[in-house]
Formats: sequence, C-alpha cells, structure tokens
Amino acid sequence: MIERTPLQTFLFLLLVALLVLISMWCFPKDGIQLFDSITLKYEPLDSFFGNSDSKEISIIDDSLINIVGIHKETFRNSVKLNAELRYKRVTNIQHSDATNSSLLKFYDSLVNLKSSGGKLRILHYGDSQIDGDRMTGYIRNELQKEFGGTGAGLLPAYQVTLTNAARQKKSKNWKRYISFGKKYSAFRQRKYGLLASFSRYCPPRKLTGNLAPLSAWLEIKPASYGYKRLRKFSEMSLYLGGNKEPVMVSIEADKNVIISDILKVNTLSRKIKACFKATPSLIKISFKGLDSPNVFGISLESKDGVIVDNISLRGGSGTFFLGINKAQLESQFAGESIRLVILQFGGNSVPYITTKEEAKKFGEKFRNNLNYLKSILPDTSFLVIGPSDMATKIKGKFVTYPLLETIRDHMQQAACAEGAAYYDMFEVMGGKNSMLEWIKAKPRLARRDYVHFTVKGAKKMAVSFYQALRKDYDKYLEKRTDKSNAVSIKK
Repeated sequence: MIERTPLQTFLFLLLVALLVLISMWCFPKDGIQLFDSITLKYEPLDSFFGNSDSKEISIIDDSLINIVGIHKETFRNSVKLNAELRYKRVTNIQHSDATNSSLLKFYDSLVNLKSSGGKLRILHYGDSQIDGDRMTGYIRNELQKEFGGTGAGLLPAYQVTLTNAARQKKSKNWKRYISFGKKYSAFRQRKYGLLASFSRYCPPRKLTGNLAPLSAWLEIKPASYGYKRLRKFSEMSLYLGGNKEPVMVSIEADKNVIISDILKVNTLSRKIKACFKATPSLIKISFKGLDSPNVFGISLESKDGVIVDNISLRGGSGTFFLGINKAQLESQFAGESIRLVILQFGGNSVPYITTKEEAKKFGEKFRNNLNYLKSILPDTSFLVIGPSDMATKIKGKFVTYPLLETIRDHMQQAACAEGAAYYDMFEVMGGKNSMLEWIKAKPRLARRDYVHFTVKGAKKMAVSFYQALRKDYDKYLEKRTDKSNAVSIKK
C-alpha cells in the first residue's frame, strides 16, 4: 500500500474541487435531458456561492422622485406616512368588522373581573412556537399583574417537552395519546378532552386483560425560576375519566394525604379539586386499580383572577378540534369560565402545501374547526394568531416559503368570516424573508432551522402581541367611557 503525504492528499482534493467547479461553470443552465422524464442538472455556480441572478429592486421613492410634477420631499413624506400607517395596521389586532367587536365579550369580562372579582380563563392553543410556556408565560404574567391571578393553569400529565411553567416527574408506564397525527384505533369515541390529548399508564382495558392491580404516579413542583406569580397557586384540579374498572386516586401535598377517592367506571369526565392554604413544594398523585383513567390535564391556579393555559400541541395545525368528542368538550368547558380562546397555528401546514388550491382548502378546514369551537363556547371571544415567517432553501438561498402568505391570507379570511380577531405574526416580524433578519440579529431571535423562535425571539413576539392587545383594550375602554358619558348627558 502506497502511503501519501498530507500535501499530496490536499492537492488531490483541490484538483477534484477544481474539476467540479469547472463542470458547474460549463454545464448548461437548463441541464441535459437524458430521457423524457429525467434531466441531469448541476447547481448553478452563482447559487453555489450564495449569489443571485435577480437584481435588488431600488427603493421606490428614489426611483420615482425624478418624475415631473412630484416634489421630492412631499413624495418621500407620503411614502413614509403610508409605511407607518401600514405598519400600525398590520401590527394591531385586526377585527372582523368596522365596529371592532371581535373581542367585546372578553373585554367586558375583564372589566367585570376588575370591579366584581371572580375568575376568568384563557385557553392558548398553539403549535411548537409556544412550547415550554414560551409566549404564553409573558402574556399570562402581564394579565395577572393587572387583573389578579396566579399559577400555571393547565398542564398535561405527560409533558412532551420541558416547560417553564412547572417541574413534573412521572412513573415510567405513562403514554400520551393525541387527537391529531397517528390515531390509536381503540379510541374511536374521540374523547381527547380540552387539551386535545390525554395520558394513560396502561392501554385500554379490553386490550390488556390484566388481573393484577396496576399503579402509577405523577409528581408536580412549582417552577423553580421565572415569574413569581407562576410559582404560586392555591388550587389544583385533576381532569380524568374513561376507566373501565374502579381506580383509587390519592393526592398528597408535602407528603400529607389530602384526598383519597375511588374513581367510578365509565365517567365521561370528572374534575377532582384540591385546595391548599399555601403553595405546596411537592404534589404527588397516585393511581391504583385494574385499569387506567384517561388523565386529561392538571391545573395549578388561584381561586380568582386570570388563568392562562399554555396548550402546546407540537405538530398540530389547528384543524383537529373536529376530531374531539363534542359532548365531552361541552362538559369540560362548562365547568370553566372561558372568555378567550387563542388559536396560534398555521406553521406546521406551510411546508406541505404546494398549491393555491391546497392553501384554500386548509383555510376552509381551519374555519370549520373554528366554527366548531364557537358552537361549544358561544359566549367566548376568539383570537387567531397566524404563522410567523418561515424560510426554505430555493436555488441555494433561504427565502420565505412560496405559499406562506397565501396560507396566512386564508387563515385571516377564516377568522374574519367567523367573527374572530386576527394578529398577523408574519407582518409583525417584518414580512417576507424577515426570518433571515431574526436569525442574524444579536442576540439571535430565531433558530437556524429557519422556523422557530429562540427564547428571546419568543419573548419579543409575546411583548409585541401583548402591546397590541393592551392597545386594543384601551380603545375599548375609551369607547365604553364615551358611551357612558353620552347616556349620562341624555338623562
């Protein structure tokens, strides 16, 4: 065997690279057709080095100011004003009609909460952009600072990703079942509950046939860092049901048993509530019986104020609600004072939609799901947060997915048609190709997968959203005051 020196190896690799570059330079741009359906192509040399054939479009005011009859400064001021007006429009909460009444029921509830007390719940459903309580955590804290309330709200028994909302542990026999993606054939009644998923520590009873008692446990501790209000709660609610055999349920707070009960069979949904004088440092929930209940969720909350639930459904597109049993949702929702539902979706559909017709169908499907939820919660306001910018590599450059804006438009139209408010996350980021700028930002605001925000990016978006929501609420208060004054004058 002939041994080669490092220099010989380097020169060989250099020669190969040179031959490849020469081939790319000489190769026809349209490729060489080998057969009717097969064409051999090389990556263009300019794309390989990150350049583009397209020229940068000159700034509009510089390209038009020389037109006869247009004053230079007047035109530039006009362009600037139009840009500012457009930015205000797309960064505001957008309503379904000129009366801006999309969130009226929610805002009325906030006013009543501040004057009369009570409890108000917000369900924040979303995809992986809200994983780990990102975005939701900031929104929750700001609302609770003004309107009261503490605690993380709803949590799944089986936490897929780490969350800042609480620290959770579980026995190894738990499994999660979701209402979207691959379905489990035994759950044909679609009883997935208010989190669109549930957890069990054994498969359905009819598949196991087990004769020995089964046991499992869950542990929950308050978050060890983050917002102070998040780390305090005075109530814990456990949502469960669906077991075919009686199951013993025990709840301990700091090693003291505070609830020990038997869950009856075939319960559609039951809520077990535990109250605490002070926030426990450790809660343990134990189960024992011949079957497992479906555990739909665990809520850590205060007795009053605003409760905001982070319902992160990684991989979900927001079109799965129709696959959840309506009677069960009605039962679970009825026990909660839900006044706002936020639906933050769209991103998971973007890479798979390749035609305008598919984008339109997605919008119609999203609207049907929104309508389904509205039929269950007629006294609740709805707010849709559309997809953020997402980039894919085309001809050697990362650019916005070709149909992302079309998908955004159809989601916006769906929200409008159903009387829901809309927040345009895509435009707030900066519009087309803004994901690249978020990645280049220091500190970085988006990950190099060209899809997800970093922690700082999610916080930035949450701040922008809350500012828009707060501004919209202030406008509502002004109108309410003006209306009240008008009534007083008439009297």
